[in-house]
Amino acid sequence: MELEGYKELKEITDYLQNPEQVFKEEKAANIALHSGLSGVIITLVNIRKKFPELVDPDIIRQYIAKTYDILSESEAFYPSFCGGLAGYAYLLHLLKEEQILEGDYSEILAEIDEILDEHFEINLEEEDIDILHGAMGLGLYFIETGKKQQVEALVDRLAGIAQREGDQCYWKTFDHYKTRKYKIDFGLAHGNAGVQYFLGKCIYHNIKADACKELLQASLNFYKNNTQNHNAIQSYFPVHIPEENYLDKTYTPETSRMAWCYGDLGILYTQLFAADIMEMPDLKSEIIGQLKQTAQRRTKENTMHNDAGFCHGTSGLSIMFQNIYQLTKEPEFLETAQYWLQQTHAYKNSTAAYDVVAYRLFEGSRKNEIDVTLLEGISGVAAAYLANLTTGGTTLLDKTLFLRY
Repeated sequence: MELEGYKELKEITDYLQNPEQVFKEEKAANIALHSGLSGVIITLVNIRKKFPELVDPDIIRQYIAKTYDILSESEAFYPSFCGGLAGYAYLLHLLKEEQILEGDYSEILAEIDEILDEHFEINLEEEDIDILHGAMGLGLYFIETGKKQQVEALVDRLAGIAQREGDQCYWKTFDHYKTRKYKIDFGLAHGNAGVQYFLGKCIYHNIKADACKELLQASLNFYKNNTQNHNAIQSYFPVHIPEENYLDKTYTPETSRMAWCYGDLGILYTQLFAADIMEMPDLKSEIIGQLKQTAQRRTKENTMHNDAGFCHGTSGLSIMFQNIYQLTKEPEFLETAQYWLQQTHAYKNSTAAYDVVAYRLFEGSRKNEIDVTLLEGISGVAAAYLANLTTGGTTLLDKTLFLRY
């Protein structure tokens, strides 16, 4: 796939460096890391690290300047890591580390930090720990910038609101949109697997490591005690369980999709890295076995994929299996990664206009083939081609997407 992969990567990279095309997409007119222009920037930066011939640094600088203009012209911003100020500040920090950021952004970052500190306290008070949109997302930025006091406060809050049962624990989420009741979300994007990733990252950075290890172990115990019969259900874990049904043991097992956001792959990927950081070789071996079973899920009906995007589509599957192969060196994971990259390519729209690179992409239930963003758009597709061409992983993108500590 290497020659074709490079060709496809170049085609997308060229497209992402065409401002006229990029800014036709309204989402490019916001600073969001996962769902806006910042995601395009971090994608181009990561591509340039591996293939400098593909990326014009002046375009990166132009896009960075554009984000500053967007920020200057707007009156209010969402604080989140996924779609707002925390993610944007995280981008600026990474660009500074990569020695790409020109000029003095300290005043901007100081203003953002002040806003984030205020929202962080509100998140803690309201028990909004969501990694994409709540306190843990802000915590990721605080970890990277050395704001240890805030991270420690978040770990304490996670310990305080954990629902404990013997040697296990979980965190509950209030469903504001459907049931108006509490649920136990198993996923990476908004649920308990996201907490596991955050705790693992704290351990990696030696922030309240003992407390984080205890919480992470209890959370892993919860998943182990609530593993479904894969042969019967076709997935190890559900999407979520209504808490009242969990407590009275009346819930029905369900098949979850295979994706980054929800389902077995995002969960087991997170737990594989958790087993590594916790130095638990037996658990790591067990998870590798479960991942091998998961890798056999290939049909649309079984995986529930419907597009090429990263979040819930085929490019995310390819990247995760590629990284799993790099960690385990098990050849079937490499084959699986290449299979999902082929499926990503199959979603390419070959009938698009000559100056448009289009894949089947969905923003929620809305089809949007010109989406340029990282989480649901063509930047995520580019990341899959890049991961396939890179033996050492795509460090900046992986950290941005919770795939690396």
